[in-house]
Amino acid sequence: MLLLLLFLRAAASRCLHDETQKSVRLLRTPSSQFLPSVPSSFLTLPGSRDPQPLRIQTYYIGGPLSNGAWNPEAEGMEENFRVVAAVTEAIQQIQSVLAVQGPLLLNRDPVQYCQAVWGDPLAPNYRKCSLLNSRYKGESCLGPKIPDAHLRGYALWPEQGPPQLVQPDGPGVQNTDFLLYVWVAHTSKCHQEPSLIAYAACCQLDSEDRPLAGTIVYCAQHLTSPSLSHSDIVMATLHELLHALGFSGQLFKKWKDCSSGLSVRENCSTRQQVTRQDEWGQLLLTTPTVSHSLAKHLGVPGASLAVPLEEEGPLSSHWEARLLQGSIMTAVFDGAQRTRLDPITLAAFKDSGWYQVNHSAAQELLWGQGSGLEFGLLATCKTDSSGFFCSGSGLGCHYLHLDKGRCSSDPMLEGCRMYKPLANGSECWKEENGLPPGAKNLHGEIYHSQSRCFLANLTAQLLSKDKTRLSSQISHLKEEVTGRCYLHQCTEKGAYKVQAEGSPWVSCLPGEAIQIPGYSGLLFCPRGRLCQTNESTNAVTSSPLSVSPQGLPLQLFLELAGPPGHSLGKKHREELKEVVLLALVNRGGTSRCYFHSPSITASLMFTVHIWKSPGCQGPSVGMLHRSLILTLHEKPLEVYYGGVCYTTEHK
Repeated sequence: MLLLLLFLRAAASRCLHDETQKSVRLLRTPSSQFLPSVPSSFLTLPGSRDPQPLRIQTYYIGGPLSNGAWNPEAEGMEENFRVVAAVTEAIQQIQSVLAVQGPLLLNRDPVQYCQAVWGDPLAPNYRKCSLLNSRYKGESCLGPKIPDAHLRGYALWPEQGPPQLVQPDGPGVQNTDFLLYVWVAHTSKCHQEPSLIAYAACCQLDSEDRPLAGTIVYCAQHLTSPSLSHSDIVMATLHELLHALGFSGQLFKKWKDCSSGLSVRENCSTRQQVTRQDEWGQLLLTTPTVSHSLAKHLGVPGASLAVPLEEEGPLSSHWEARLLQGSIMTAVFDGAQRTRLDPITLAAFKDSGWYQVNHSAAQELLWGQGSGLEFGLLATCKTDSSGFFCSGSGLGCHYLHLDKGRCSSDPMLEGCRMYKPLANGSECWKEENGLPPGAKNLHGEIYHSQSRCFLANLTAQLLSKDKTRLSSQISHLKEEVTGRCYLHQCTEKGAYKVQAEGSPWVSCLPGEAIQIPGYSGLLFCPRGRLCQTNESTNAVTSSPLSVSPQGLPLQLFLELAGPPGHSLGKKHREELKEVVLLALVNRGGTSRCYFHSPSITASLMFTVHIWKSPGCQGPSVGMLHRSLILTLHEKPLEVYYGGVCYTTEHK
């Protein structure tokens, strides 16, 4: 069982996966226990049939749940819906990346249900259970009890003869490769660690050592916090899932090498070496796809590189932060905006031998990109010329330029320093961080979804009547270059323009220092940091996980019910989608600018994303979302299309 702890940014936001997994027991399915008629859930590889998306079945456990489904009327409804939305989105992302095949039935632990076994090697039922544990209450996965329907049965055996069946096999979970239990609770661990958001565990492996089931526990007290965004919960869930699916120091030694086989079952063997220690004791991950991916990232293709793991003891389940800052699998979670599902992490899952990976789903990792073989070393970070590291303790910009930052270190950086986001109000992309109306904006800063941080010492050129009154302030403001927030707009890949308050747009040539009309001082244009994707003219550099212009996105799911046996073709479903969307806008009492990317499936499941477009006036996204959930529960929508009435059920 693998355990991950994830902390809020305000506290020590370090994952404690390796410190806690030692105390838990991980079950493995012996090959002989697979039913002959059921194919193994091992990964398909090129040469066999086309791989299918990883099928993750979610089962919700705990007080506000009933038979694996949320109860909308239960206490804590807001926390529940936030978890459902985050888990749903995280699973969708995982399913677009990893693929396997096979149904699922979990095993019972004989150590738990059996108190004694027959010890005579000559007896027919040698090592079979001879005495049951009277205190056995069933199987659990990180606290929650696993339903008997998901488990194999067990029996009591006489010394000779057939067994006495105690519990038959459950029906199992069909069309499933990984069973994820989700629990929202106030556990003792949540109480002991007040900043803990969530923790997770992998409970069982199949006969090829691939993870089969796990649990995520969310600490309920944080799920109503406005400081924890939907995107934060999604990214935290992804981190948890990736540990449970195989990115773990406990599972590295079980990774498979299937490179010589044309199909899943041919010539797969346990990898001879996944990790090793270098001459300084640093643990390194050495598998081939990971090595190739890191070499490509650092701009040294063809180099044979091993990826260092964080120094966490004899086992480590995280990348070294100095080298791969911003990767989803570093030990410190710094918020969804600064975290990427990166190519090197996906390469690790390819090398596990359990999954076929869609590498096109990887998000670009900017940290250290093209910086060469010596990047991220303790011996070079203090004299680094790449611009990713810094020295001293001054103010500047976080390397993604979403935030202002201070040059500082932390235990993961081990003395190397980088611009880390300030504790409060550092986000340039949050409009609420700006000055209050009527306040003097001497630096011309603009806080907006399209704003980014730039090193600058701009000062407004004041009118003559203001010069005397503010002369002392002006002289002080000219003294230092620091991180400031200004609007930016991509014009083509690697090229952009900027704007200060009241100024025209000015082309910002990467690597150059420019002047802004109406301001004294300079603004420095970072090279290789902004507008790196193939964005069209007038596009802005997008924030990760679709950060919306005014608030983070939420999703709404509605299941439509029509007459029994009634079905619609694709064209009619698209028309019905627009009818439902119009009814939803009217129910919310707002304008269309809140609702984006509506879709409808063949089974009539309607989905829409909710966020505020620029200039959209009205309540916050969260308030509108909660209001719709409540009103839809009290009074479902009724829409008419083609002479048929459809009603909605909120999911």
